[in-house]
Amino acid sequence: MMITLELFELKNLCMDMAELGAAKYAATQAPADDLIKQRAAYREFGEARVKGWVSRNLVSPTRVGNAKNSPLKYSRADLIACSNAEKLNCIINK
Repeated sequence: MMITLELFELKNLCMDMAELGAAKYAATQAPADDLIKQRAAYREFGEARVKGWVSRNLVSPTRVGNAKNSPLKYSRADLIACSNAEKLNCIINK
């Protein structure tokens, strides 16, 4: 199976993967700064997409605190990885 990409698509893929690499590096350097609240994740990536990733166990939220109403936080690097994987899946499996 041969995959053909337009130059524009390849450029965007390279930029997306560079962004993911930077996010992963930032997560290793400052793990607390990598976490974003659920509302911010929904705003940045879309509520339906994030809930879909959670239901397929691609990302998992972390509850910060012991109370039931403690905020749920997600790793921005993991969310970017899922977003990029969806884009790649659409290109590869046209």
